[in-house]
Amino acid sequence: MSGLSQFRLLTLHYGFYQLAAALAGGFVGAYLLKLGFSLPTALLAYAALLTCRFGLRLVALSAARRLGFRTTIMLGAGLAAAQFLPLMKAGEPLWFAVWLLIVSLAESLYWPVYHAAAAVTGGEGSRGRELGIRTAVGALVGVLGPLAGGFLLERFGPTVDFGIAAALALASVLPLTALRAIPAGPVPSLRESVRAIDRAGILTFAADGWMASGLAMAWPMVLFGSLGSHYESFGIANAAAGVAGAAAGLVCGHAIDRGERDRCLALVCLALALGFALRACASWSPLAATIANATGAAIAGFYTPVVMSTVYDQAKRSGAAYRFHFAAEAGWDAGAVAGCLAAAAVAAVTVAPSLSLLPAALGVAAVYWCVRGQAAPAPRSLPVADAVTAG
Repeated sequence: MSGLSQFRLLTLHYGFYQLAAALAGGFVGAYLLKLGFSLPTALLAYAALLTCRFGLRLVALSAARRLGFRTTIMLGAGLAAAQFLPLMKAGEPLWFAVWLLIVSLAESLYWPVYHAAAAVTGGEGSRGRELGIRTAVGALVGVLGPLAGGFLLERFGPTVDFGIAAALALASVLPLTALRAIPAGPVPSLRESVRAIDRAGILTFAADGWMASGLAMAWPMVLFGSLGSHYESFGIANAAAGVAGAAAGLVCGHAIDRGERDRCLALVCLALALGFALRACASWSPLAATIANATGAAIAGFYTPVVMSTVYDQAKRSGAAYRFHFAAEAGWDAGAVAGCLAAAAVAAVTVAPSLSLLPAALGVAAVYWCVRGQAAPAPRSLPVADAVTAG
């Protein structure tokens, strides 16, 4: 099976998986607020989830070694579908803990393998275009998902919405069954997973995780409150943002393939800084918050291909893409946990909830420093001892 076919299968899977996330997962923060969580408490819940995910990476390492990459990513996607039953009862401490554990395990299994597969199935000459397509697919399902999710939650409640999302997550497993073995290199031992760390990759992911604490965790809850805590209004605002993100992703992907990554990076980081400022000042008005949300999605459509094209190229050149992303994902968790704690602290002491995004803005400078000039081949990776190759 050709690399292009692998890319198409992975993109088809990604579309279904992200549709499930947009239909229900994108409403998790809003749902927690509806259950009675305050913004600081919900951010602490996210920090707890990410801490648990970080700890469960040892389980993921063992699963990848014993089951192989393809089975591991299928298991992670399947477990993600199981999160919605306990989420419906997350107002009770026991069920909240069960939900947290399932999501943590599912994501610790899924994301390192997914990123490793994306790194090795794409070509460096077309990396920008492929990431632009993936970003556009994610943004387009980010139009349908929020519209449908907001309507279903408002009119029929979480049972129907979460049930459909679970079915979509299970459907996303089907394209993965057609993938051939994923050549993501050897699965490292625990010792080598710590010793053979690509510092540039892990710092890039840590900075991205720190920013995500504001943009992907705090901001959706701020937006939900600004829109009167109505699921449908929240869904419509995110759908409009999805259109902006889709267009931006395609434009930026082609620019990267023309060798303009560093130029795009400077513009994206400037836009990110302005986007943070706009969102931090937008919670006073539903219209202002909606405009800030759409603007931020367009910026993200440029940001994702720029950063991930760099990371995927480094991972592929390392010859051990899974080991690279295993460490990098741990860095993302650490950055996101720290960012959630900082955001929760700000939210607890300020009157305007949108100010909780300000700590995450510090990640812009870190991302620029980590990604700038990284188009050159990465340094030779360290050898992996006591490792086996997973298929």
